[in-house]
Amino acid sequence: MLAPCKEPVYMNPPGRYKLPPSKALKCIKLLYGLKQSAFCWYEMISGWLVDHGFEKLDSDGVTFKKEKKNKNSTTSKILLIIHVDDAIVATNDDDMYQRFLQELSTEFELSASGKLIWFLGCKVEQDLMKGMVRLTQEKYCNDVLTRFQMADANVVHTPCESNQNLQAADSPPLDKRDPNVVRDYQQAVGSCMFLTVFTRGDCAFAVNQCARFMANPGPTHITAIRRVLRYLAGTRHTVGITYRRTDADTANQLYATADADHAGADDQRSVSGWAAMLAGAMISWASKRQPVTAISSTESEFYSESLCRLDCVYLRRMMDMMGYKQSGATPIAQDNKTCIFLVKGSGM
Repeated sequence: MLAPCKEPVYMNPPGRYKLPPSKALKCIKLLYGLKQSAFCWYEMISGWLVDHGFEKLDSDGVTFKKEKKNKNSTTSKILLIIHVDDAIVATNDDDMYQRFLQELSTEFELSASGKLIWFLGCKVEQDLMKGMVRLTQEKYCNDVLTRFQMADANVVHTPCESNQNLQAADSPPLDKRDPNVVRDYQQAVGSCMFLTVFTRGDCAFAVNQCARFMANPGPTHITAIRRVLRYLAGTRHTVGITYRRTDADTANQLYATADADHAGADDQRSVSGWAAMLAGAMISWASKRQPVTAISSTESEFYSESLCRLDCVYLRRMMDMMGYKQSGATPIAQDNKTCIFLVKGSGM
């Protein structure tokens, strides 16, 4: 990737070459791999999109939208999500999309891959007649299991044991930890984390617990992450995320659920978990330790509910900017009666 520099960028010479003190090389063209390349590339592509009628929808600046009113009172729309030099486009007007590709090709070298099938290692299956989109990472699961020699492991039906509570006391002394064990554990947890943030939200809680001991894992921690891999071995072919077309009355309607594991960590911190749903499946989810210490299950549930609400507010705003304004409040499911009464009593 070559990109012209809008402002001077200074770099040190590679290898054994040395420059006099206070001197550096001036980069005329940004090359792939430099620290400044990604930022300057983003400035270039986002600037081009804005100049051609697109508007940014989120603070991260990766989602863009372009709309055009037609004479028949309909609206043509393009939604664009970019990831470095990859992009996903959704549109309801093929002619508008083809004009966009022609304009883009005059400035950049591009390849239109057609119907989306793979994106960042995730397989995308679409059936427009049935109104179904399915996301799976079976291939990635197979690669991870093969890498850690777990492809033929005995499968389990849950990613962690009931009431699992990993302890720091199970970690070995720092002077006796094995660097090879630490490296393998970190790689296994990191591989599973990629799955949990993409399509496997069912493993989020278990991987969250294992991730707290990346620096010094003990036998129980290793057993826990191996159980996650065994669970993936049994569900890699069947579990994914499937979105389905809904009725007009409930189309694009958000709803969510929230829960908490009170004092589940060894420092008595609770773990929050929530998921936002759309079209019959999750679109946003999280499992994270709370930064405060809750002295009751009600407090931990209320805190988790609050985090879920913040996520729903963000999603509602995003959907509004994309043209799918929510017609009513977002229902949030909660199983703690005291928390429900607290929320109702606070007027929320």
